[in-house]
Amino acid sequence: MTEFLELDDVDSLGVGAVGQPGNRAFYLQARTDSTQLTVLVEKEQVALLAAEAVAFLDRLADDYPELPVLLTPTEAELREPTVPLFRARLIGLGFDPERELVLLELRERPEDEDDESDPLDGEDDDEEEGYCARVYASRAQVRAMAARGAAAVEGGRPPCPLCEMPMDPGGHQCPRWN
Repeated sequence: MTEFLELDDVDSLGVGAVGQPGNRAFYLQARTDSTQLTVLVEKEQVALLAAEAVAFLDRLADDYPELPVLLTPTEAELREPTVPLFRARLIGLGFDPERELVLLELRERPEDEDDESDPLDGEDDDEEEGYCARVYASRAQVRAMAARGAAAVEGGRPPCPLCEMPMDPGGHQCPRWN
C-alpha cells in the first residue's frame, strides 16, 4: 500500500551529492520546522529535474507572473543527516494555481517494476508501491534547487575529450585509443 507524505509550503528545498566524484550518491531534501525528508535520487534524475524545472517555471511565468525573489544555490544545499527514507523511481512536477506553489512528487517503485504481476496470485499491487512524497515549494525555492542540482551534476568527473566518458583521477582507458 502506498504511504503518502505531504510537506506543505516547505522552508527549504535542497539537492546535492555526497561522496567523491565517481562514487557519489545524490539526494533531494525538503525541510519544514519539524520535518526533514531526504530521498535518494540518481544523477541523471537530478540533471533532468534541474532542466525541466526551469523550463516548467518559465512556461508558468506567462500565465502566473513570478515575483523577483532570488534565492542562491547555497540556500538549496543538503543538510545532515542525509539518510534517505526511500529511492525515488519517478519524479513529477505540478503547480497549484490557487497558492502559486510548485508540486514536486517523488514516488518509490518496487524493484521488479517491469515484471507483470499475476492476477491469480492474490497479491494486491498497492502493497508494493512504497512511498509517495508530495512537496509544495515556492518557485524561487525550485529555481534555487535546480541551479544547485545542475552544479552538483557538473561537479563530477571531467569527461574525456575523445569519448566523453567520465575520467577517473587515476587515469582513463579511452575506448577510442583501441
